[in-house]
Amino acid sequence: METKNEDTYLKIRSTRATVAAGLRLYMGNFRRIFRATWLPALLLALASALSYQMMISTTSRLQNSMAQMAQGHMDGDWMSQYLMQSGVSLLSFLVMLLFISYAFSMLSRHRQEGFIPVPARWLTKPDGRSLTRTVAIAMVWFVVGLIVTVICSIVLALGVVRHSIAIMGISLLLAIVLMALLLPLTYPSMRYVTTRDTRLFDILGSGYRQGLRYWGYIFAVLFVIILIAAVILSVTMLPAIVLLTANIKAQAGAAMGDALGMPSYMSWMSFLVFTLSGFIQAYVALAIIFPAYYMAGSIEQQEIQRNETTKNTIH
Repeated sequence: METKNEDTYLKIRSTRATVAAGLRLYMGNFRRIFRATWLPALLLALASALSYQMMISTTSRLQNSMAQMAQGHMDGDWMSQYLMQSGVSLLSFLVMLLFISYAFSMLSRHRQEGFIPVPARWLTKPDGRSLTRTVAIAMVWFVVGLIVTVICSIVLALGVVRHSIAIMGISLLLAIVLMALLLPLTYPSMRYVTTRDTRLFDILGSGYRQGLRYWGYIFAVLFVIILIAAVILSVTMLPAIVLLTANIKAQAGAAMGDALGMPSYMSWMSFLVFTLSGFIQAYVALAIIFPAYYMAGSIEQQEIQRNETTKNTIH
């Protein structure tokens, strides 16, 4: 049971303590988390593997179409392949939201009861409230990100700079500005998906202002945990990356008239490797949410103390 003082949600923590508490909660309850999420994780892995396979096929067909266009022939087959690839990518994204909603549901229970309960069955139904709020948060992030991206693109398009290196530098700067503006949304987003009495529109109002007040703390926590996850992901993704590169090069050569040079079972082996790799990566990436959960609790507790101090000062 996570009822110990160090696992309390509303508690002011340093960056190191926040990351440690989040990882301890995740690893200490991994069997319960796995029992509840193995099916959406498997679906996500299968969708990701299918997306990889489609990427290989789309790349080879695109190169073949470009070669035919250079000879004056038009081939619209690559466009239908690209649309199929986009559809599979969208499916992967939707399954990812379903997978994440399970984690948010368990964290919501942890906030209310102080522990993550043991799932009653191996086939656990998704929590409708958590799934709805997860989709809502994704839409907010998408809309805000799209607006900021459009503004940055307009600024870049209206600029007088035409040198390619300068344009790359400005684009990088605008990307950094975009991430900096989106970062404070992390706090109200975590509160929204784990607290029942929060409203969606508060995310862009008081919630965003509070997150902006603790921008440095949010950045430090996310930087540390994402860095840890990136190191682990780079290892787990290596076999998939090697196979993906080999398949793309082989398909590109085949499109140019060369022999395929790949055994007949390679496509099935690649799909299996992509699926296994995606399954592991799903749980590595899921660990990022748990330190973010405690980060939100630390900020909320600091805001409570801040408001109490303000009231005492006024009186």
